[in-house]
Amino acid sequence: MRLDPRSAIRPAGAALVCSLAFAGCSAEVNVGGGSEASGDELAGEIRSDYADQTGIELPGLTCEGVKENVGARFSCSGHNARGVQLEVSGKVTDTEGDGFDYSWHVSKAIAPGVLYERALRRQIEAHGVALSEVRCPVQIEVKVGTKLHCVAADSNGVRRGVTIRLTNLDGGFDYSVDGEGAGEGSVS
Repeated sequence: MRLDPRSAIRPAGAALVCSLAFAGCSAEVNVGGGSEASGDELAGEIRSDYADQTGIELPGLTCEGVKENVGARFSCSGHNARGVQLEVSGKVTDTEGDGFDYSWHVSKAIAPGVLYERALRRQIEAHGVALSEVRCPVQIEVKVGTKLHCVAADSNGVRRGVTIRLTNLDGGFDYSVDGEGAGEGSVS
């Protein structure tokens, strides 16, 4: 299929990397007093730290409690303000003093495909190509190297396949348009 060069879907150049905060966050925090932290206490600390690190609220987070034992593990699940479903893993790292320290990280993220649709549209339209449609999978597990197959249609309705390859855990990706070339972008 050949497109009119004036309306061809062309890839964008390099884009600023913006964080959607899918994964990769971690922190050391201290829980004061007692030999156990409740799930509510952990969730509150992680919600606060996640927002500080990413600038994105984490309104829904539920954690299990954890005992004061170095190496003890806990898990949490919830979603951030952009609709990304998150699983958080953590463990106790130190038990000295009046409380204990623990670290946590986002261990799994499932993003709504619409976030990538919007980002891909911005990248392509930034180069003067009007799009009538961009479609990606409904849900996307965010893993570096994952390839997604999307479809974009220009203003004339000509549809082209677009392959997105996830390049980091914060929404970064590169892409190629079937028969056209490549570019990169980021979900923001």
